[in-house]
Amino acid sequence: MAAPVPFDPLIFTDDYLRVRAVPTCHTSTFVWCHSAADKGADWQFMVAPLRALGHCNHIAFIFPYLDYSAPNDPAIRAKNEALVQKIVDEEIVKGCHPDRVAVGGYNEGLAVALLATLADPKNTINGVLGITERLALPSLAGVCRDANAQTPVFVVDRSGADGNEGTKALEAAGHPVRAVVDGSKNASSGANPVTQEELEKLDTFVHEVLPVEFAKKE
Repeated sequence: MAAPVPFDPLIFTDDYLRVRAVPTCHTSTFVWCHSAADKGADWQFMVAPLRALGHCNHIAFIFPYLDYSAPNDPAIRAKNEALVQKIVDEEIVKGCHPDRVAVGGYNEGLAVALLATLADPKNTINGVLGITERLALPSLAGVCRDANAQTPVFVVDRSGADGNEGTKALEAAGHPVRAVVDGSKNASSGANPVTQEELEKLDTFVHEVLPVEFAKKE
């Protein structure tokens, strides 16, 4: 009898890095979009501290490889948004219910996640979550589709400004921004762009949007 294949938590594709859920626990998927200053795989570090908080063993994390080579090029922005929508589609086709899917990101990545979600014509996911100090959004006129008109947005805002301009744009468009909390008062140290304090705040949102359900095999 052949020896069982060891469980490999990492799956690499041309489009993303996937960190699989703990074996037999997968019920949910969280797509996290990197900023212009980093790469998708750079965010693999966030999985262990989030799981250590006890709420994320059932979640598969997907880190897309986005293109910020020409940030003002509408075609590049559309390509990034299409990739996020494609990943969400694939997760649903594989059996993950839309209300067990969330997307999010850091700085420019949060903007990609938001625009991809707002423009999605069919998949109503359960939330958009992110950490940002500069949430810049273009005009939302004509962008928002009915599918995610009420999908909640949770933001850890470290800008220190009187209201983040991106969240103001969402509110002006009538979109529910259900939680905007201050980011860490202490700058991140070391290689990681976010602090443990900010990850703990993000975990609070994740636990609300993707709570633990009955386990199933991935």
